Amino acid sequence: MKLRVIFYLLLIIFNLVNLYFIVELLSYDEIVGYLIDGREKIDSTRKLAYLFFMTAMSNLYFLSLVLMDLFFKDKM
Repeated sequence: MKLRVIFYLLLIIFNLVNLYFIVELLSYDEIVGYLIDGREKIDSTRKLAYLFFMTAMSNLYFLSLVLMDLFFKDKM
């Protein structure tokens, strides 16, 4: 039981740190990479940041449901 609670807390902390990096990623307009042959490769970070954001939010949502079930369960 204690190991499960510790795992849940670590998962919450990991997702909150993940949200910080998502906000940082959303602050960039684009990422420029230089290829071997001298060309530039330009990528937008918005779509990837939104994907990470939706994943982190769904993780926190389902984790909150599990924790509410754990704490409010009838102990008969």
